[in-house]
Amino acid sequence: MRKVLRVLKPFDIVIIALLIAISFIPLTVFSMTKATEAGDEVVAVIIQDGEVIREITLTGHEENEQFIIEGKGNQYNLMEVDNEQIRIKEDNSPDQVGVKMGWKGKPGETIICLPHKLLVEIQSKSNENIDDEIISY
Repeated sequence: MRKVLRVLKPFDIVIIALLIAISFIPLTVFSMTKATEAGDEVVAVIIQDGEVIREITLTGHEENEQFIIEGKGNQYNLMEVDNEQIRIKEDNSPDQVGVKMGWKGKPGETIICLPHKLLVEIQSKSNENIDDEIISY
């Protein structure tokens, strides 16, 4: 420890602290841009093999719901939706990575089960009707 302190100058410590603080800027910017507004609706989009299987509205979801997503052969994923969150409760993949990911309910979060090519993406959808207008002269 003394050898390290001999090599470092006081200004080096300031630079290191500044770089560590700057490294958190992308995290704060990402969390601010993904924050939901009061009128937005949070939706879980379940995608398997690149196709949207099901969309579940998580905003206002109060009951406990379970359903099975079947894959090729004997592959299955038991999904559970409870109190505005979703998770893979059970599947028959070898490493159980999707099960270990736990509950998700915030926009931008994902659950992935690669052996079954299953992706659950939490998205925020705005309730405002925005009409895109193209103005040409």
